[in-house]
Amino acid sequence: MYLYNISIISEESVHQEIVSWIKENLLTNTSFNPHFLEMLHSPHEGITYCLQIQVPSEEDIARFQQDHLIHLQNVILSKYKDKAFIFDSTMKYL
Repeated sequence: MYLYNISIISEESVHQEIVSWIKENLLTNTSFNPHFLEMLHSPHEGITYCLQIQVPSEEDIARFQQDHLIHLQNVILSKYKDKAFIFDSTMKYL
């Protein structure tokens, strides 16, 4: 079992727009059942959000990336350049 995490760090001036976009375009249009969280006491400036999915295989992660992550990355880069940053990580349950 794998945990796939996408972290989004945004300036306060755009964070609500990003949250709204994720809720309207990603959370409602996927069968992966992602969890959407706000990081408390983040060591970063701004606001940090995480999207997480639990999946049985790395192939599922690749499918999520193809179906959803690429679009999210494009939105962040085109609309919020220099105001938001996105990165991902994959973890395996032991």
